[in-house]
Amino acid sequence: MSFIYTYATSSLYESKRYDAVQDLLNQLQDNNANLIYANHVRDAVFSLWERVSDVEIIASSASAISPYFQNSNPTTVAVGGITLGTTFSTQQTVQQMFDRMLYPYVQPSLNLSATHSLPLSNKEYGSNPNSTAYWSVVKGSDVIQTIVVDGISVIANGGSQGGSKTITGSYSTIAASTPNSFQMTVNDGFTNYTISAEYEWMNRLYWGSLDLSSLNYPDFTLDPGLLSTVTINSGTILGLDSSKLFKGFDDTTSLESFDLLTSGSYIVFAWSSFIPYATTPRFYVNGVRSTAFSNIKTGWDFTNVYGATSSYEVWISNTPQYSELEIDLKFTPNI
Repeated sequence: MSFIYTYATSSLYESKRYDAVQDLLNQLQDNNANLIYANHVRDAVFSLWERVSDVEIIASSASAISPYFQNSNPTTVAVGGITLGTTFSTQQTVQQMFDRMLYPYVQPSLNLSATHSLPLSNKEYGSNPNSTAYWSVVKGSDVIQTIVVDGISVIANGGSQGGSKTITGSYSTIAASTPNSFQMTVNDGFTNYTISAEYEWMNRLYWGSLDLSSLNYPDFTLDPGLLSTVTINSGTILGLDSSKLFKGFDDTTSLESFDLLTSGSYIVFAWSSFIPYATTPRFYVNGVRSTAFSNIKTGWDFTNVYGATSSYEVWISNTPQYSELEIDLKFTPNI
């Protein structure tokens, strides 16, 4: 019979503690033949008493251990989802700690654009200031708690969601460009995340051909005074072949390239006076520097298709052109 130790009393009797319930029960027979003695009962009571004492000791030790973890010292190694240098300045439950270790934190994904993949479209001065911005948030690890799009709160459903909103831009004065920025902020209970979308107000750069046959094809190289005989108005510029939004270059090494096919027409360019080095352009025809262009308008009030008036520069080729040309246009500090 397996027992662990005995307990002696001041009498002749002692009690034995058994380490297994089967050994203990073996001492308590059916007693059909009066085989159970007092020591058998004492042994059972003693064993049960000691078991209860063990439980009390364990429970007492467990109650002394805090169910929370807190430590402001940065971690010295990465453990699962807990990165190197993480601190726990506030109490974390055991569940939170295991979640952090076994399920690394994933931040939400935000999008704010004119479509679901493209940036907001730039605008020409004077055009409609309203645009439709599409927003979306993809839930990461934690529940999405708040969503604010362009200053307006959206009711968050806790998970991934999206929608659209009319955003309105503005500008005070016409310049080379005016940026407008719009924000979306999302909070998942862990931190705030902000994404911005931007569009710019710009003027247009116009280019194309102009028929001066009514003036008998003047040569402005030989007689610059003939420039005053050419009628240039806003309708003339708006009637040119092509245009694009243009705010100038961020550096002086960039250029704009144009492929033009003319048959006896003059080539005309017009751009905002506000772009950097607007009055000192350089023209390259088929890769070769050309001075055969003249400034016909400078600081001139041009009214665009939306009725917005801005200061413009207009340049024209000195002679009519009769072939396909590749023209590169640069803006530099000097000519």
